Amino acid sequence: MDKEEKSRQMVKSIKMLESVYKTTTSAAQRSRVKKDVETLRARLKELYPEANIKELEEAIYSDMLTLKSNGTGIDEDLEFLRGIEVVEYSPYKDDAEINTAASILKHFEERIWGVITDQHTKLDFSNSGERDTLYRKLDQCDRALKMFLQTVEDIDKAKSNDYASQLQMMRVKQGRVFQMELNEFLKKARDFVVNLVSDAEFGGTMILNPDDPIAYAEYETYRMFENVKVIDALRFMKNFLEETQKVIRMPDLGKMNK
Repeated sequence: MDKEEKSRQMVKSIKMLESVYKTTTSAAQRSRVKKDVETLRARLKELYPEANIKELEEAIYSDMLTLKSNGTGIDEDLEFLRGIEVVEYSPYKDDAEINTAASILKHFEERIWGVITDQHTKLDFSNSGERDTLYRKLDQCDRALKMFLQTVEDIDKAKSNDYASQLQMMRVKQGRVFQMELNEFLKKARDFVVNLVSDAEFGGTMILNPDDPIAYAEYETYRMFENVKVIDALRFMKNFLEETQKVIRMPDLGKMNK
């Protein structure tokens, strides 16, 4: 990992920990998070000894939030979702919400969801089973999105107006099915993670390794929670999932029946 990528990973961790600091009610947790942030800033200083670290940190974070040319972004008032690039999966204007939902799903799968795997988070038997159920629901979301995207692609290839019209109706229905599947998954995932975090904060044993630092395997591309404790990463996931409820809404079922 080069110097710039290391600094970006550090700033991501700092911002994540700052979010945890704002949301935790535990004085001990706040003290430890503050110490972890100071450690990360010291490591950042080692990389850039001549820089003003606070200014450097904000510059890196601002650069991370810069949207690619084909993205429209997420509401900047949202602390955990802002900066996600909204990709134009479908060129149709009335699919804007689906584009946002699909972009959030992609970001969540690539950068956040992995922390709940058994590789990082050890759960008791019953919660391991519930986690497996969530994996299946996430697969359903992916399949629903894949079907929608295939139909969007087929519309461009349609050789007759009648067939294109049929595909357009399929597009609308499949897009709404994807939204419903995703909405259900995110709500269930939120409830699951909320229970895990609450249990850990009250000394429970649903999470068997809440204080273990997360270490990624070499093959893992995104390392958003490198060296962050499991419980802190799950707190971030909880807040992220709660914010998705403000963005991803249930689809207009009336459109599905047209």
